[in-house]
Amino acid sequence: WREFFSTAFTRTREAHDFAMAEPTVGVCWTRNMVTFALDKPGFGLVPHEWGELHTSVATLLLSGEVGVGSCVFTEAPRHVVDRAMRLWTAKRPGLQAAHSAPHYGVEGVPSGSLFDFVLPTSDARSLLAGAAEAIGEGGQVSAMLTKLESANFRNKSSLATKLLSRTGRLANLAAAPFNVTLFLDDDPFFCP
Repeated sequence: WREFFSTAFTRTREAHDFAMAEPTVGVCWTRNMVTFALDKPGFGLVPHEWGELHTSVATLLLSGEVGVGSCVFTEAPRHVVDRAMRLWTAKRPGLQAAHSAPHYGVEGVPSGSLFDFVLPTSDARSLLAGAAEAIGEGGQVSAMLTKLESANFRNKSSLATKLLSRTGRLANLAAAPFNVTLFLDDDPFFCP
């Protein structure tokens, strides 16, 4: 397992080209395994996959916490994430002001974006396969995931999907763009 963790957590801040001016504090979320298609109208977004994240980041930005950055790890590119956030803002006009919140020490953030950083989420399947290979059990990951595909998790997804999602979230911890980072689930709501 030592090999697994060294493989899983080799992504570091230096792997990203961040333009941070000074030591930073931020909040990060992981919104992985989302549905989108760049070739479809509206990017084929599934709105319910983004609603809680929108409330969480928008209320953080409106809470008055000065100098706290925000990031999301996801498979979706920034323009798709920004589109999903704007769709939810249209449903929640009271959170519109969040799109005007300042981005402290971060250059190049598109106007109106709720996130300072939109980062690629970890490839959990590759991480697990690499770890299994390192201990001589290379073929076991595919067999395990195939078995877990048939087991439901709360009637929403398979255990394989849940395992891959959580493994990806753990690996994202090593790639935080801030010196001090609070990782949150999608559903916290910040008070002013």
